[in-house]
Formats: sequence, C-alpha cells, structure tokens
Amino acid sequence: MPMLDEETVHPAVRTVAYWDEYAPWYRLWLEHTDYHHGIKDLLAGLVRPGWRVIDIGGGSGVLAIPLARLGCRVTVVEPSEAMRAYLRDETVRTGATAVRVIPSSWEDVPVEGVSGFDLAVACNSLHLTRLGTRESLSRIFTARPARVLVVSELEIPFDPGGDGDPLYGLAGSGSFLAENSFRYHSTEEALRHLALKVRHGQDHPSEKEFLESLVREDGHFVRKRWAIVRWLHIRRTDE
Repeated sequence: MPMLDEETVHPAVRTVAYWDEYAPWYRLWLEHTDYHHGIKDLLAGLVRPGWRVIDIGGGSGVLAIPLARLGCRVTVVEPSEAMRAYLRDETVRTGATAVRVIPSSWEDVPVEGVSGFDLAVACNSLHLTRLGTRESLSRIFTARPARVLVVSELEIPFDPGGDGDPLYGLAGSGSFLAENSFRYHSTEEALRHLALKVRHGQDHPSEKEFLESLVREDGHFVRKRWAIVRWLHIRRTDE
C-alpha cells in the first residue's frame, strides 16, 4: 500500500463540526473493528504505572482508557463535544477515574499548561489540526514531554538530527497492518454513512459500487478495508 500524505486529507475532516456529526459512526467502527490492537500492545510495553500521559486528539478514549487501566494519569485533548460525551460514558463504564479532558483543539492549547508529561501520544490526529502534522509535532516538542509516540497512516515528518528539535531523537519505529473495515447492521445504515460522505464532499463510490462492495459476515454487512499503520517513538536526548 502506498504511503499517503496530508494533501490527500479532505478539508471537511479537519473541522470539529465534522467529528461531532461523525462520532456515532466512529463509535460503530470501534465496536466492530479492533484497529487499535497493535497500538495498545505498543503502549502496554512502553508505559509504566504513574506516568503522566497526554493523548492529543484522544476521541472517545480508545487509547486513554487502556492507559488509565495500566496505571497512567491521562489527559485527553479533544475538541469534539460528541466525542467527549462518548469518552465520559467510557470512563464511567470502565471506572477509569484517572482521565481528565481538555475540551480544545491541540493548536489552541497553551503549551505552558501541558508541560512535564512522561509521554505524549498522537494517534491519527496531528494531520487533522489546522497546523498540520509538522507544526503540531513541533508544538509537542515545545511542551517538552519525555517521550512522544506518533501513530499515523500518513507520512510522519520527523528528521532526527535534521531541521527538527535537537533535544529529540528517534528511539524506535515500525509499522503493522490493521483492519480498517466498517461493519453495518443493515444496508440502510450503510447508505446513511455514505450519505454523510456525500454531504461533506468527501471522495466516495457511487451508491451501486458501495453496495456491491459490502460482504456478509457474522450477521453484518462489511466493507473490507486494511491500512498500514506507522509509528515513531521519539525520546528526549537529554534524559
């Protein structure tokens, strides 16, 4: 699969309004496809109990909740009110009390207020900011966390020893194949999802092509998709 870049990102998905509307679909996707399995395993091998972790664009808590259950104190930066509502539901359901929320876009968070974290996590979120990945990553470095984990299906613009922050170097990197399928309970539900893409002007197949792409599996209508997920573990060089 070719590596995508930020030019492929539709402007609609950079808006909070889009994610407020898309949140139920995101939750449906999470309920039926464990896209984040490899990322959770990566974090489980990296973090230690008591760490302070900031999860940038943490959505409904798909990583924040597991991190809290590993003993971390997690701060989630999430601008979408609908996503934050799902996060609140999950913290109540799981008893993950060590999660606090900053209801803001990352580019609007005062950096001086989020300094001193042991780990900053950004999973498929930096390219959705108004700043883009490079500038958003630079803001993370300005906050001086001990470690940074960036996860993306897009190219991650980090050049250790180049024009990046000299205090940070690459501690590890890798990639894995993740299932990115959507599972619907009915064709009507699938078509409502397609209609959202049409409303926001996103690239989409025709209705006929969309329906023909669905396969029956375990009582669901499935649109099979896979993604190469890349990650960089970046660490301060002065520690």
